Amino acid sequence: MKPETLLFSPADHVMLVMDREIHAGGMPGSWCGFGLELAGIPRMSEIRQGLTELTQAFPTLTGRIIRKGKRYGWQSTDQIIPLFHHKIADTMEEDSFIQHAIMDIMNSSPDAFAHHTRPLVFHLIEGRQKTILLARWLHPLLDAGGVKRLFDFLMSSKADRQKYLQNDHSLIFKKLRDWPWWHKLRLFWRGKNHNEWIDRLNSSLPTPESTSHPIPRQLANKRLKLTNNETRHVLENLQRQVGLGGQSLYFIACLMRALEMMGPAVRKDAWCIPYAFNLRPGNAPVPVTGNQVSVLFAQASHEIVKNRKALFAHLKRQNADTVRQELDMAYLPLMWLGQWLSLEKFGHILRHQHSGGERSSAWFSDIGEIRFANAKLLGLPITDVHHATFVTAPPSLAVLFSRFNGQLSAAVNYLQPDLSPQWIEGFCQILKEELLAE
Repeated sequence: MKPETLLFSPADHVMLVMDREIHAGGMPGSWCGFGLELAGIPRMSEIRQGLTELTQAFPTLTGRIIRKGKRYGWQSTDQIIPLFHHKIADTMEEDSFIQHAIMDIMNSSPDAFAHHTRPLVFHLIEGRQKTILLARWLHPLLDAGGVKRLFDFLMSSKADRQKYLQNDHSLIFKKLRDWPWWHKLRLFWRGKNHNEWIDRLNSSLPTPESTSHPIPRQLANKRLKLTNNETRHVLENLQRQVGLGGQSLYFIACLMRALEMMGPAVRKDAWCIPYAFNLRPGNAPVPVTGNQVSVLFAQASHEIVKNRKALFAHLKRQNADTVRQELDMAYLPLMWLGQWLSLEKFGHILRHQHSGGERSSAWFSDIGEIRFANAKLLGLPITDVHHATFVTAPPSLAVLFSRFNGQLSAAVNYLQPDLSPQWIEGFCQILKEELLAE
């Protein structure tokens, strides 16, 4: 039987472009990690059975990247999602072992285009009292919301799994098909003009601008986790300052202020933070595979960032203008057209301003509140979640916010040697203070 091919959506293609940009910076590519911390040790045989059923439900998960003309896609294979086992040694401290294991797994990721590469791999990291079931995946395959739905699928009964198998289609393709040509053209010009408007201010960076010769880099990760009481305090602040609908704006404002207080390595006009707009309706179970996002930018000058109250008001106005002008949708036609450019050319357009500088001061993601379909996986309580992601160099910094079991966490991913652990310690302390400030 001839292998099936599924072409990338425009958002998947953007993630492939960023994979090549990350790779050009001396790293494996756009690999991400999402781990469930379990109170106990699951049976490997039960996990393997679940992964076999996951493969049967979503054959793309074991595909390999191919090129068809100027487009890229997944070609199905007859493989099963791999599972690896890592067990703590008697002399190791548990938390240190788990942290080092996750980073070793991330940093040993293969090149996306290597023939043997599997776009999704699971690792069971076994400690003494707890284990981490880590999904490491290539971002063009799916986003964090999709991986969360994979875990939901594994937890569900055979009857409940049917809802994850219905209409697992690209929401971006659907929107582009539904819009008349004149609306797509109008959005295209809005998106293009918005990019030019963003470039009127040059973006500051926490790390030096890149040189022509990439250096070997390693991903490192620091976790900032708040208590339940601290999280409630943050949510009260957030609602008062920006409203619950502006949660991402609150986190972005705190991120900008932490960057400002640490001092930019490259000082220009403003902090510019990209953030994603999720096209999935609410907590819909589908789509699972593919990426369902469009990209927006929050931008604020150094003077505005210094005034906390003024910064919140500025970001709220900026976001309201964005929604009113449909800029949350305006990048979809640009993404679609970008599929016909070379990966290098499109990467340059996405990353660089007209001045030649980096457009993004840092990467940001608001994963939101994580609620699984079941409180247990294979009979074991889920006690925590872990996130990791590679990032381009520069900015060499990606901050991922999420809430689980009533606790807010920020997974601070950074590249060494671009940023030091000491710098990250100071950054996390200021970020926490900003999150909790009145």
